[in-house]
Amino acid sequence: MKERRSRPRAGPLLRFYYRAKYRLFRREKRPHDGRRGLIMLQVDALAYADLRRAIDRGYCPTIKKLLSEDDTFDLRRWFCGLPSATPYCQAGIFHGENSGIPAFRFYDKPAKKVVTCNAPEGVQYIRDRITSPGALADGSSYVNLLDGDASTVAFTVATREKMTVYQRLGGKRMAMLILLHPIRVARMVVQSVFEYLLEEWERLVGEISRRVPHSEGIFPFIRILSNVIIRELQTMAILLDVYLGVPVIYSTFMQYDELAHHFGPSSKQALADLRRTDARISEIWRMARIAGGRQYDLVILSDHGMTPSQSYRVRFGESLGATVERMLDAEVLASHSDRSEYADIAPEMLEAMAVITPPAQHRTRRALRSARNWLRSRYGLREILIPEKYRVAANHDVVVTYSSCLALLYFAEDERRLELSDILGDARRKDLYVDLLAHQGIGLLATRDGDSVHVESREGKARIRNARIEILEGHSPMDAYGTETYVLRAVESLVMQPNAGDCVLFGAYDG
Repeated sequence: MKERRSRPRAGPLLRFYYRAKYRLFRREKRPHDGRRGLIMLQVDALAYADLRRAIDRGYCPTIKKLLSEDDTFDLRRWFCGLPSATPYCQAGIFHGENSGIPAFRFYDKPAKKVVTCNAPEGVQYIRDRITSPGALADGSSYVNLLDGDASTVAFTVATREKMTVYQRLGGKRMAMLILLHPIRVARMVVQSVFEYLLEEWERLVGEISRRVPHSEGIFPFIRILSNVIIRELQTMAILLDVYLGVPVIYSTFMQYDELAHHFGPSSKQALADLRRTDARISEIWRMARIAGGRQYDLVILSDHGMTPSQSYRVRFGESLGATVERMLDAEVLASHSDRSEYADIAPEMLEAMAVITPPAQHRTRRALRSARNWLRSRYGLREILIPEKYRVAANHDVVVTYSSCLALLYFAEDERRLELSDILGDARRKDLYVDLLAHQGIGLLATRDGDSVHVESREGKARIRNARIEILEGHSPMDAYGTETYVLRAVESLVMQPNAGDCVLFGAYDG
């Protein structure tokens, strides 16, 4: 079958260059079978409105050019459902099977296990429970949470077959690619230094203007890893696969998500970083047009969006887990124990410096002790390094997990999924339910009620059944969040699915 291309192939010199460059991989070249290939590039957490904003401000010239000059590309909105989280969306995209993933972090009651998807074992928990075949079979998976049954993986967290850490990072194949790209490696080194200095500058400006919620000491290094090293490596791997004619390639550009969580989805930092992702997309599409091993269709998508919000901890001076602990008047363990002998080491170091400071330098001593008190009251060493993501009661009878504006609360002493009647029928649970409902940071409480979902806010109560809402008292609690059928169906599906909390909490929202 003869291909018909709208653009010319690479010339003889360029073809020779690619043959020489990728000679080590010639055995991997796929035979031409006449079928079109598919390249799917996921820009993690990029909402439609923020993409439009980035295009208008000139941060995405490649995407803008594709939309304006090539009538084969179109920009479309889509509703990702609930939870709006990467593991839920990728499990659905790759396998069509995403039940039992009610949030980025959740609790498995029977197993008494907190599942958090920024830990490899948490993602593997999800992968091991998927039985449907994957859409990436015979293809490649780069920087994804799940492998989709891909035959080539790198920087993919969970796979069907057991792999070593070295294999998950791309193994010998990725090492060979690094050796073949000395200029890119040099660029990575320069950009890493620039990225670190940029992060420190933005942190300083944020602290002075009081716009930064709290320090995360390891974030500059996470930022270098994701925004420089991983982005370059995944681009190199995709370019090779396109040249080899791999039939389906799916890769996640996670950099926007990291910065959007840190600075806000509409922030200059998050949107400006899209320029580098846009440049990598341009390289990939150019390779597909002039030197691809087959004709390719390109899909650029996002798994979910992100709503601008204020940190609960900043707004109320404590985590949601600490709020529940106070309401229950019970001992609750954080995700990393505050009682560790290392938890107070940073304040103790400041105190030691204050003690050895000569008494005459009283201002210095006072400043050191003020810094000690501030650090001890707000963070502790644990919170600087690893911010709290969930809390578990000391006797494991209450578990709270947080995933951005969604939180799940479990009464874990009972392995059953509790319904509204079970909660209101117990004095301790009912008191907690009432206190949470009255809290200004919580906009909606959702629970199971037979074959329906009970939703309640300070404005009223309602029941959702078959994506239809019935007002039980006061005003509709769903007004701020949306009363469209697809929204009601998503809320109902979330609350009813396995592993969802006994109480599902939505952050207060002004619409």
